[in-house]
Amino acid sequence: MVIQVNNQNLDFTIERDETLGEVVRDIETWLEGTDLVLYSVKHEDRELLSTPYEQWGATPHTEVGTLDVKVKHTRELAALNLQTILEYLDMLEQSITAGNGERLEELLSGFSALVESLGKHFPTSEASLQTLTTLFENSKAGQVLAWAEEKQQQALKLIELVFSQVSFRLQELQDPKAALKTLTGALTICIEEISEISILLQTGKDRRAMDTIVRFSELSQSLVRLVASIFPDNSNEKLQAFYQDLNGVLSELLEAFTAKDSVLIGDLMEYEIAPRLEQLRTFLQELT
Repeated sequence: MVIQVNNQNLDFTIERDETLGEVVRDIETWLEGTDLVLYSVKHEDRELLSTPYEQWGATPHTEVGTLDVKVKHTRELAALNLQTILEYLDMLEQSITAGNGERLEELLSGFSALVESLGKHFPTSEASLQTLTTLFENSKAGQVLAWAEEKQQQALKLIELVFSQVSFRLQELQDPKAALKTLTGALTICIEEISEISILLQTGKDRRAMDTIVRFSELSQSLVRLVASIFPDNSNEKLQAFYQDLNGVLSELLEAFTAKDSVLIGDLMEYEIAPRLEQLRTFLQELT
């Protein structure tokens, strides 16, 4: 058997009695610990990974001439998946706008797969994604198209918001430095918002305060991902020291939330976190 990985012959030792299924498992084991993922395995133009294992797994490897294997980088696979999500959201929006019940029903039948994919890219589940799930999960096309105009418009705006979030996540993968530059600008708005949390909490505007904290949390997570992507080996000591210091403050903030101490929450956001974010913004501007 000749094994070709991305059209290059692979020097791979195969035991004499190994089956085709065992060879594929050996290749998967070989890829473990790398950033590569088994994407396709073909024998005579037959895609094995999408065919029941029982139909090919027991085939002796001596009966296989060439095994065409394709591997992709995890980043590339994630980008492909995000592209698929964007296409789905675009079709969902078009179907609702056009009142296309047949197409909408087809899309909603695959909504659970969309939720699963979103969960891989957004493990902490942004509020907008949770709302989208609540709105469309277990819904039928007829129900959606029967929604009042106001609810339909809210749904369309929500789809647009999620589309924007997914698009930015795709940009993070394809051009992390450009994405970091975008977030550096967003930090300016975030700093202004969190500096007002004390006033919001003191005046009973808890909901607005919490919305601001949620936006801060989402922005922080994006920044951490991008910094880790651009400096994968903690090569920037200044950034590393900054995040170690910030983590200490965030731990205090978590304790304040646990104790439901709104005064301490406001003080930490305004006097501890906001100044540190200003330092981060200045530093990132130098980098980008």
